[in-house]
Amino acid sequence: MAGEAHPKTACRLYGLVAAKAPVALVLRRGPSDWWHLLQWDLNALTLTPGAWFHGTLYPRRCGISPDGRFFGYFALKVTRSEWPDAYFAVSRAPWLEALAAWETLGTWTWGCEFSESGDLQIQSCLGEKPFHGEYPRSWSCAAISTDWPKRDVWNELKRGWKLAGAEDGVAAHVPGEPNLTLWHEQPGGSGVRLGLIHRGVDFRRPGMEGVQLEYFLQERPTDVTPMPEVVWADWDHQGRLLVATSEGRLEVHERHGSKRTRVWSEDLTDRTPDPQPAPEWASRW
Repeated sequence: MAGEAHPKTACRLYGLVAAKAPVALVLRRGPSDWWHLLQWDLNALTLTPGAWFHGTLYPRRCGISPDGRFFGYFALKVTRSEWPDAYFAVSRAPWLEALAAWETLGTWTWGCEFSESGDLQIQSCLGEKPFHGEYPRSWSCAAISTDWPKRDVWNELKRGWKLAGAEDGVAAHVPGEPNLTLWHEQPGGSGVRLGLIHRGVDFRRPGMEGVQLEYFLQERPTDVTPMPEVVWADWDHQGRLLVATSEGRLEVHERHGSKRTRVWSEDLTDRTPDPQPAPEWASRW
């Protein structure tokens, strides 16, 4: 009907910030089992759309290379008969054109970690060699731990987040009984900490892979500011706060003393699946 308002498409967001480059990869879920990848230039504050994927991605078990060029991802897609249902692959971000792929035995995969030289370690039960393509540098397969809450926050731990202890002055001021509490200090030496509380897994509630997280900012041991609208957050290399909200927005915030100012935002709710072939450059190392 002309003039009728169309409801926005609900979506969930997760980010992977490159360790050595001003770039992040955004994974967006919605509608239903559709996923969309977007490359986030943190200098220009622009988003470049990439692959659409119909199936299941596991963002917490994915990884990005330190320079932001390569994406290691764990996927489940039962309709692709010529491939195994569950596999781990490496592609050129923000695309999913697999340059190398390994069959995984089940869905217990932890994820991966790229070294600065490009070597790759995958924590999963894998086949002895890739069933598709070849990895041009060394790669290895590590044993899987059953510390599942730690697996849920492994991407943060790889980026310098710390598990909070009693001596950190963080855990004592977090209400309730968290599974884990982590903190990440703002680059630049301000002393401000971004905190994360792991409250468990509940697939009946919103949350990437069902993981229930709460974020907060902490300036002093007793000065804790909850951020209930935030579903993912991290610092960028300039010390700005990157956040994704429960309403489907990406935002960049700057801090001036105790104040937080939003300097950029992008609403990602209204995105219609539009799969396109990967560009030629994404099909080669």
